[in-house]
Amino acid sequence: MDTPIAQPKPQELRDLLKRHSLARHEAATLLYVSTSAWHKWTSTGVEHRQIPTAIYELLLLKLGEHPTKKLVDK
Repeated sequence: MDTPIAQPKPQELRDLLKRHSLARHEAATLLYVSTSAWHKWTSTGVEHRQIPTAIYELLLLKLGEHPTKKLVDK
C-alpha cells in the first residue's frame, strides 16, 4: 500500500505553481477544476479549503513531482 501524501499548505501549492511557472488558471485547466476552486485551495483566509487528495496527487503526477509514482506515455 502506498504511503499517504500529506495535505499541502496553501503556500506550498503557490510555491509549486511558481516552480513550474504556472498561473492559477493554468493549474485549474490542467486539473479540470475551476479557477475559483484553485483560489480556495491557495487562500489562507476564511475561504480556504483543502485540496482533495486525489486532485493534489494528480497535480504532482502531471508536474513530475510525485514522491513515488510517475506518468508514463502509452
